[in-house]
Amino acid sequence: MTSTIKIIGAVLCLIGISLFVGQIVNLAVSSNQYCNEISNYWSLADKASTIDTKSQYIDKFVESLNNSGLKGKYDAIYLKNPDNSFDSNFEMLKTLQTRLHEIKTMNVSSFEYQQAISQITAQEQGEAKNMIDVFEGTWYLENHTWIWSWIGFLWFIFEMILITIGGSIIFTD
Repeated sequence: MTSTIKIIGAVLCLIGISLFVGQIVNLAVSSNQYCNEISNYWSLADKASTIDTKSQYIDKFVESLNNSGLKGKYDAIYLKNPDNSFDSNFEMLKTLQTRLHEIKTMNVSSFEYQQAISQITAQEQGEAKNMIDVFEGTWYLENHTWIWSWIGFLWFIFEMILITIGGSIIFTD
């Protein structure tokens, strides 16, 4: 009887460890997928030092999000609101895109141009992170739900419980 209980403990440990490793591998692979499909364009736009280059990468970022299938989705399961809506944040991104296109037509030595550059920089350093987080969260919720936000945390807790129970069964005399 004792060996059967120890086998059950080992199986629980093995299941918990397998789920944990699977979650880590899925997180690494999905993170790379999100970067390759979407976020690399934002990152490159953020690094760009000219308006033309920044605008080109923002255009690619907008296009990748437009083709992502996330329209009408949220970075939330419950308590959905405009701030965690993909669509609302996408509209804000498009205002940035429009502003960049306007700036490209301005005289670089003008006060208007300098003011516009300051506005873009302030926007990128301010609310942009929240906007980007909504895009990423929505993408994970739709494509890799079991590692998204609090669901991923609950899975982690479940895995640790399995490992803890299994380990306590194995090492109890």
